[in-house]
Amino acid sequence: MTPPSLAALHKNTTVDAVEKFLAAAVGISENEHRPPVGQTRAPLEANIRHALVFAFQDQDEIDSKKVLFHRQQDNFIAQSIKDTLPYFLGAIDEDRLLKQAQLDAARRQLRQLERQLREADDLDTSSFPRARGLFEEAKQVGLIDERLTASTYGSVIAALRDATRDDIVRDELLVGDGADALADLRNERQGLRAELENIKAELRSTRLFNSESTGYEREAKEQRARLSAVGLFKKSDHEGQHCPLCESRLETPIPSVRQVARSLRDIAEQLNAVEAENPRLQLRLVSLQREEEQIENRLRENQQLITARVRENEILKVQQDNFIIQARTIGKITQYLETASSAQDGSALHRQVEAARSRVTLLEQELDVEIVRERIEAYLNIIGRYMTDYSVDLDLEHKGSQLRLDIKNLTVVADTLDGPVPLQRMGSGENWVGYHVLAHLALHKWFRLKKRPVPAFLILDQPSQAHYPPERDADEGSIVALPDEDKTAVYQLFALIAQVADELAPHLQIILMDHADLKEPWFKKSDS
Repeated sequence: MTPPSLAALHKNTTVDAVEKFLAAAVGISENEHRPPVGQTRAPLEANIRHALVFAFQDQDEIDSKKVLFHRQQDNFIAQSIKDTLPYFLGAIDEDRLLKQAQLDAARRQLRQLERQLREADDLDTSSFPRARGLFEEAKQVGLIDERLTASTYGSVIAALRDATRDDIVRDELLVGDGADALADLRNERQGLRAELENIKAELRSTRLFNSESTGYEREAKEQRARLSAVGLFKKSDHEGQHCPLCESRLETPIPSVRQVARSLRDIAEQLNAVEAENPRLQLRLVSLQREEEQIENRLRENQQLITARVRENEILKVQQDNFIIQARTIGKITQYLETASSAQDGSALHRQVEAARSRVTLLEQELDVEIVRERIEAYLNIIGRYMTDYSVDLDLEHKGSQLRLDIKNLTVVADTLDGPVPLQRMGSGENWVGYHVLAHLALHKWFRLKKRPVPAFLILDQPSQAHYPPERDADEGSIVALPDEDKTAVYQLFALIAQVADELAPHLQIILMDHADLKEPWFKKSDS
């Protein structure tokens, strides 16, 4: 199969989605580990990441005397292995999460029924103090007419039932949101103020223009009056060297009659234009002043509405507070009436309590942590027996001793006549590698026999390194040059791995990544 090019690939999912898909593929069901009471860590759900911890043995892990599982030294990984291994071993039922939810619900129901039973036992129908107290409280909050009196238990109960009718509270409840209405009025005021500011700015500009236009008109009229004297000239074509009145010669020439007349005509035209615009300017001023007055009136009305709305909001707040108080009183009355009704048939309530207790007890027995501990202990004993049986084929330090997995400390322990010996106290890399391999082969045998949701492969990286380190790889993996003792140890280890692979085939695949290359037919067959 030819893989597609990198350019043809595009993201179409997420890491979380892939993890959920893989978890479903291997069969991990809904689960949850709840820490013991008093511990602060959060509940944990076993997922595909936790399952893969049992499928890898890195080169630096397989010969470690301190670390048994993959990534065990990473933050929180060791604790997650301890919390999820019981699930992967099968010590926890697949429906445990559902039963835990049922137990939580059953406990809540039992507490509610027990409270009702206590309240029913406390009822005193001869003096009925609680009923009278609720009756008086309902009067105070307006649920019952203050003039109403009740002297018997039945009349008090009847009045309390009337007080819990839906129509009483519904008639008192005001519908509306005063805060929104007040906010709308304030927004309207803000808009009116902005509009008023624009009108005032235009008024100032118009008045300034009118003032300048009036000044210009006055100056132009004076100029026209001065130039009108040209009508006294005798000759319209008089040159500027003689006086136009007495025709005496002037030392300083003056403008000709034509020039003065032309200036007079220009000024007259400009005055006519200004005088024509003045009425329109005055009309605009009147219009702007009218708009200013209207907006100011609207602002005054808006302020009055805001003041009234603030008062109404205060009233509404009081009414809403009263409604909340009434609702609380109705809740207490309703609870009391339900209890009083149950008290009239105390035997039925007792039967309900006993049935709820029985259900809680049954679920607690099914979820008993002691049962889980016993299962874990039994399963680990079986896995330890597998390890002990496999160890017969290897020349390890505590060969023949009873081996077991220590789930608390995540290590291998050999029970000897001198006491338990953990992996950390066992000497030499050969023993560390050997017990790592034994533990993982035994675990995967259990996983496969019990059909547990753990990936059906095991990758072992450099299991021969204690006898055949990579720097000694001079003849393409041949172990012929090794001392007999090392050669035998490598042969025995690989033969055991091949034996377990054949035993669990085709349900388990064991992958070796190693420099050693045995010439045995069974090894060549596995290699192919």
